[in-house]
Amino acid sequence: MDLMLASKKADKTIVKVEGVGGYYTWSSTQFPVLSQKKLAAGLLVLQPRGFAQPHYADSSKIAYVSQGECIAGLILPEDSTEQVLKIHKGDSLPVTVGAVSWWYNGGDSEVNIVFLGASDEYTPGEYCYFFLTGVAGTLNGFSNELIAKSLHMTNTESEKLVKDQSGSNLLIKINEGTIMPEPCNDNVKHKLVFNLDNAKPNVEVKNGGSLFVVTCKNLPLLGDVGQSANRVVLQGGALFGPIFTADSSVQLSYVTKGSGRVEIVGLFGKTVLDAKVKEGELFFVPKFFPFAVEADEGGMEFFSVLTSSKQVYGQLSGGKKSIWEAVSPSVLESSLNMTPDVFQSFKSKIAKGTVIAPPSTI
Repeated sequence: MDLMLASKKADKTIVKVEGVGGYYTWSSTQFPVLSQKKLAAGLLVLQPRGFAQPHYADSSKIAYVSQGECIAGLILPEDSTEQVLKIHKGDSLPVTVGAVSWWYNGGDSEVNIVFLGASDEYTPGEYCYFFLTGVAGTLNGFSNELIAKSLHMTNTESEKLVKDQSGSNLLIKINEGTIMPEPCNDNVKHKLVFNLDNAKPNVEVKNGGSLFVVTCKNLPLLGDVGQSANRVVLQGGALFGPIFTADSSVQLSYVTKGSGRVEIVGLFGKTVLDAKVKEGELFFVPKFFPFAVEADEGGMEFFSVLTSSKQVYGQLSGGKKSIWEAVSPSVLESSLNMTPDVFQSFKSKIAKGTVIAPPSTI
């Protein structure tokens, strides 16, 4: 298998407006595994009062706020109600295929939102967006007569409506003093958003780090998206894994902070990736391939999306959930070709471990 499994920062600018923001992606030239495996990744950057106009896409994805806070509008398919959500750093928001969304930075500092997920329709490796308004909006594609008839307008009114779109970019700055919609209450937000920064960790290791997981169990909307997500926080020198996806899902990860080393092992025990990754970069883990991430001295954090709403891992590190711990002693001793005394030492140390290991003191 010849795959490029790690990539540098986003290299393709879809749109950039000075003082407003930009939307960036990873090209198939730089990261061909995206198109090969029908995945996509995008980064939305909004400056204060920056606004991403209403749009929908051909694929489902999960948005993660890696910096700042903003307001997002979301209209799910078969639902005529707009949900307005105040989202903060650490929030993950599933965006189903065909859902209409808009994004607005009403604060006084930059906001960054990363989108990860599947992309298997028009252009594998990229999200294809359909804008309702602006220079690339759908109103520009229909005849004035059709728009007038469908919206119960005069031809003069429809001509003006379409003309007004021609000077409006995909990203715009909202005029100061404009009153934007108020966010919905927390009861509604909890059905649509899960914060991976403030949640109780699924795994927490002293001096090692934490693992936060969101699946369809704690955010049912992920069942419609068919994906799940997790966030790993590693302290300096700590190790996550080795671990592998045991449910045929693949994993796409974005480094949100720090740097570290990623190792991935493929078929027949062959190392397919041994690379340094840092903030703003992507790495991809094929299904069933064991991988491990070791943080540099300054620590490392990364956000991952898996193409399964349940998220099932096989653990090759230590701990009670380790496969090494589950295998019968006689089978394991024979398979590893160990002497009994070495095997006993191995078993005792495996039992004490976990999927996150703190820095070695040896």
